[in-house]
Amino acid sequence: MAFFSKRFNFSWRCTSVYGPVDRSRKQAFWDELRAVSGESMVPMVICGDFNAIFALEDKVTGVPNLEDIRCANAFLQDYAFFEPSSKGRRFTWTNGQSNPIWVKLDRFLVNGAWAERFPRLTQSSLPRLGSDHVPIRLEAGSHLVCPKPFRFEFVWTTAEGFSEIVKNWWKESSFSGCGAFILSKKLSNLKVKLKHWAKFDFGSIKLRKLDLLRQLEELDLINEDRGLSVSEQQQELALIACLEEIRKQEEIYWKQRSRLQWLKDGDENTKFFQAVANGRKNRNFIPYISKDGSRVENLYDIGKFFEAHFRLIFGQKRQSRINIDFEKLFEYKNSVDLTVLDSRDFDRKPKSLNDGISKAHEK
Repeated sequence: MAFFSKRFNFSWRCTSVYGPVDRSRKQAFWDELRAVSGESMVPMVICGDFNAIFALEDKVTGVPNLEDIRCANAFLQDYAFFEPSSKGRRFTWTNGQSNPIWVKLDRFLVNGAWAERFPRLTQSSLPRLGSDHVPIRLEAGSHLVCPKPFRFEFVWTTAEGFSEIVKNWWKESSFSGCGAFILSKKLSNLKVKLKHWAKFDFGSIKLRKLDLLRQLEELDLINEDRGLSVSEQQQELALIACLEEIRKQEEIYWKQRSRLQWLKDGDENTKFFQAVANGRKNRNFIPYISKDGSRVENLYDIGKFFEAHFRLIFGQKRQSRINIDFEKLFEYKNSVDLTVLDSRDFDRKPKSLNDGISKAHEK
């Protein structure tokens, strides 16, 4: 099914599935799902009962079907779908027997285009009422916008003359006092100047990229109408070069946020870096907490709860969580007679400790 959001001017597709139980029909199910998945650029969600497991952890009792796992992961890899992180129940189906089988059969799958639109993705389970399946819900949105702390951006170093600008700022600020005070004030002054420079001189990478794309689009329309003049051709080449530089800066920007250090410089993986950064935020996201038997979901109230909790325990002596009972620890250990260490003959420096002990016993 195709959907359109008038509020966000956003089109997306959703496919609801019910996987076959018959083994002979499972391959046909995956082939049909491949056929309806469409292009990867179209935001898409697949949800329902797949009647298949995607990993060994999806089933705790019985023998897992390895063919199900192979087919499921082949589909995810071929069409770049992934499953958002889950909160709540681990399994979604049970047979309800005395020795129950617990399996995860129900899930949501989204592609990269959907994740770009909604960075915060979470699957949450709902109460199971009168069914052997646990209902699940997909929560999509953006991460909470908080005041940004100052962070030195590696992408600033790509600006022409950046090193000289920083040197001049550092030299022109003078303070008196001890060395630690002067260093602190210089760093504080440098932070203020960097924030102002980044906002008004370096500018937003995204806005500069959009402006370059707009100018290239205008030249492309002129080229379709009458062709480009020599000056316009030179302008187009300059814009393309600037756009390439912007893309490199964009890659550095998202690479710093993804915290991946093992990829080589120059890899064109901006979307990958962005997905890793969003995935880390999803893992750290707290959808709700339990407080006095009630469920708190409002993000502001969750923050106030943690603030009050740590204010309460701040400054208090922490009780040790490790209690060692030495009597029980040495209960079955043979006692060692160390009185020989006080004997006079011990000072004669025997060849070995064993020799000294044996001489002490002989006396």
